[in-house]
Amino acid sequence: MPNISVQHLYNDYRLAKEYPADYTLDFFSKNAILFNNFSAFKDGEELVLFVQLAWQHLNALYSKGRFNDTADNAVKYLQIIDNEIERLNVSNTKDKWYFGIIRLKGMAFHQLQEYKISYSVFKLLTEHDPENEDYRKWFNYSKYAKKMWISKTIYFSCFALFLVQIFFKKYIPSFMVRMSLDGIALLGIFGTLLYESYAKRSIRRKKDD
Repeated sequence: MPNISVQHLYNDYRLAKEYPADYTLDFFSKNAILFNNFSAFKDGEELVLFVQLAWQHLNALYSKGRFNDTADNAVKYLQIIDNEIERLNVSNTKDKWYFGIIRLKGMAFHQLQEYKISYSVFKLLTEHDPENEDYRKWFNYSKYAKKMWISKTIYFSCFALFLVQIFFKKYIPSFMVRMSLDGIALLGIFGTLLYESYAKRSIRRKKDD
């Protein structure tokens, strides 16, 4: 454990009257060695201060578009925090700052197009707080994005059917079979377009509600 305490670092950070992203990133850059050495805490109160500092760092990284750094640090911080919550038996420290870290983790992974991870994160958050509109919004975005690989697969398969019908026509002598391939391809493309349109409208409606 470093000589400086979490309380001292927290008080030092709070000396500023405002906390713009540049100030926060500069503060954590100057104190990186100290902050990165915190891995165990004497009690829940000290852990809470660490959680708040971790949120400030992640929020500043995210606001600057540093999504890889946000995701990596969120994973690291949550591992430390969750281990200490269990060790100290202080589950009551899972407050708005704690869930704020999880939210930033999900948002960062979404921006990195890691939709399976962001989906699981916001599924957890919506189960924790079903009435939270922000959680539900991000959950719907992630669910929609996660399913887009299915649409891409259908598009690829349908265009492949068209190519087979065009370039290997002589190997498919039956007119009905060729028309069936075209029909399946057109139906797949049309159905996927309808689904995407419906999904996008649903997300817009939820956003406007």
